[in-house]
Amino acid sequence: MNVVWATLLMYMGVMLGISIYAKRFIKTSADFLIAGRRLGLALTTATLAATHYGGGFHLGRR
Repeated sequence: MNVVWATLLMYMGVMLGISIYAKRFIKTSADFLIAGRRLGLALTTATLAATHYGGGFHLGRR
């Protein structure tokens, strides 16, 4: 059981560290919502595909 808590705390610490690092680059809500319109075509396509398939799996569509 202690391994589970240690893993959870480590994960939460890493996520907090990433958010503090990313906070430097986010100035407005547009930066947060649409990445400041700086994503390339490949990354935009991958993001949309992940959203589409992730939402479909979450809702149970086939």
